[in-house]
Amino acid sequence: MLKRLKEKSNDEKIRNTMNKRVSFVFGLIVFIFAIVVLRLGYLQIAQGSHYKQQIKNSENITVNESVPRGRILDRNGKVIVDNASKMSITYTRGKKTSQDEVLTTARKLSKLIHMKTDQITDRDKQDYWIQKHPNKSKAMMKHEQSLLDDGSISQEQYDATLHKKITSKQLNSLTDKDLQVLAIYREMMSGSTLNPQTIKNDGVTKKEYAAVSQKLTQLPGVNTSMDWDRKYPYGDTLRGVLGDVSTSKEGIPKELTDKYLSKGYSRNDRVGKSYLEYQYEDILKGKKKEMKYTTDKSGDIINSKVVNPGSRGDDLVLSIDIDLQRKTEKYLKEQISKLRGEGAKNMDNALMVVQNPNNGDILAMVGKQIHKDGSMTDYDIGTFTSQYAVGSSVKGGTLLAGYQNNAIKVGEKMVDEPLKFAGGLQKHSYFNQDGKVTINDKQALMHSSNVYMFKTALKIAGHPYMPNMNLPSDITVAGQKLRKGLNQVGLGVKTGIDLPNETSGQIEPLNNNPGNYLDLAIGQYDTYTPMQLSQYVSTIANNGYRIQPHIGLEIRNATNQDTLGPVKQKIKGNVLNKVNNTKAQINEVQQGFKMVFNEVPGTGYESFHNTDVPSAGKTGTAEVFQDGKPRVNSTYIGYAPINNPKLAFSIVYTNQPVPEPWLNGGDVGKDIINDYFKNKEK
Repeated sequence: MLKRLKEKSNDEKIRNTMNKRVSFVFGLIVFIFAIVVLRLGYLQIAQGSHYKQQIKNSENITVNESVPRGRILDRNGKVIVDNASKMSITYTRGKKTSQDEVLTTARKLSKLIHMKTDQITDRDKQDYWIQKHPNKSKAMMKHEQSLLDDGSISQEQYDATLHKKITSKQLNSLTDKDLQVLAIYREMMSGSTLNPQTIKNDGVTKKEYAAVSQKLTQLPGVNTSMDWDRKYPYGDTLRGVLGDVSTSKEGIPKELTDKYLSKGYSRNDRVGKSYLEYQYEDILKGKKKEMKYTTDKSGDIINSKVVNPGSRGDDLVLSIDIDLQRKTEKYLKEQISKLRGEGAKNMDNALMVVQNPNNGDILAMVGKQIHKDGSMTDYDIGTFTSQYAVGSSVKGGTLLAGYQNNAIKVGEKMVDEPLKFAGGLQKHSYFNQDGKVTINDKQALMHSSNVYMFKTALKIAGHPYMPNMNLPSDITVAGQKLRKGLNQVGLGVKTGIDLPNETSGQIEPLNNNPGNYLDLAIGQYDTYTPMQLSQYVSTIANNGYRIQPHIGLEIRNATNQDTLGPVKQKIKGNVLNKVNNTKAQINEVQQGFKMVFNEVPGTGYESFHNTDVPSAGKTGTAEVFQDGKPRVNSTYIGYAPINNPKLAFSIVYTNQPVPEPWLNGGDVGKDIINDYFKNKEK
């Protein structure tokens, strides 16, 4: 009996133990199942949209297929920059495509096209030799392989040693056929996965294009398409200002990488890299094609679908009149030749800006750099990127500053006479070097009186002229007042033109240098750009409004035809400021400018007194040095007609011979006025 009870007790113990184990296993299964359910719920509910987007991103790829840029046209709809199509051969590498597979395709392709090999580097050759001779490469690296295996060296150190061991003789063993394959291979490997990379788009022959097209099924990833290049129907006209676009091989220039990558560009995108192409990149760039790729388990592409076909960029219409631009260039070149024939053999720059003074439209901007032999290089960008001492052209701004600071009044008379200061310093006007002539402010502009401007500057400083006076020791405040007046008309500050790299000129310190302060009043100290001169004379012409110049005029929607699409945006010149002068004060300067061009002995009379429509303006001569020898810069600013100005201009010639003889370069301004209004009437 006891034995039977004992056996029963043991059975119960075993049964209880088994029940506990089963319960534990069951509980563990329930626990794991609960975790799985919770995890699935979390993935579906909390992270579902995230993973859906990841799947979408891995399938929908914005491919780097070249899309034509928008065109650039002049204000009359004439195409200045267009796109020329050309045949292209591209390669799209799959996510899991191996280097050996790429190399195999490159070998096949090398039998169909010819590549230039001048861009192949020694490193390219080393990499190719290693891939072509894997067994020899391993044999050369037995010792290093053992060091790599035991962790004594890194993979980078191993690779560096291998490249160093490859000799010139081994590299020279590569045949022309090898180099052809290598040239193709390096292009195929330079692109990112699932993004078409251009293999060849320059000089693709019809035979090559046809041969590749016929073999596409045997060339995985290779495709034939149409690429484009910028073309310029007007040749070199305005070429510098138009700017450049990077090539497909160049991609994003190194100095612009951060800027463009932050905007979502790919490294091998073609982008505007200078001037107009750069300034209006967001407008001119096209919208890239978007593809949806389907891949198998191994990552190979088995299907593709165009989600968005992409489109070319919008068109940019300029304020430039291309016919006026070409005529201005023609007239300026003729004037340069004339001046050189009269003795200006060292003149090295000639620049001109033509604009509408009422809205900031730049109608023409021409620059020429002149070489010793008389040949010329286009320097249109110099109109806003280079600065010069401009001389008496600034005197209208000096008078306005004098009025603003209550230093002089409208119509005020002063005696033009040689000025003598303590310490022996003497200053005088060019037209009156030893006499005394009483003149008013308008006459001071007509005669280009230095003395009137000197006396005005001294009054601004609170030290009216007296013979043998000491010049003020500290002219910091006076310099600020005079410069503020000049700034208001556009001198010494950036104009705000819609082009990169504009300079504000060279503005030197003014504190304990009163002689330089006097020179500032006659344009002999600070330096200005031709664009600033044009903005300045426009401000006087339009009754005191400093307007931002602009070369862009309209943005037009892209169309599939060569016609212009509807206006998407108009580009207007903003009013930057109004001068702090009364209407009477501005009118006084206008009347002085009228006398400069239309009365004897006005300094601009010779060229401008008989323009087809009445014109007004100012001339200037600045003393400069070239290679240690004295020269002069000659400047001309003006507008027409006098009563309702529609056209303003500035002209700068640098390093002309010191008068005499006086070399008159104003005729190009007269030619432009006559030509412009003659065509406007037509």
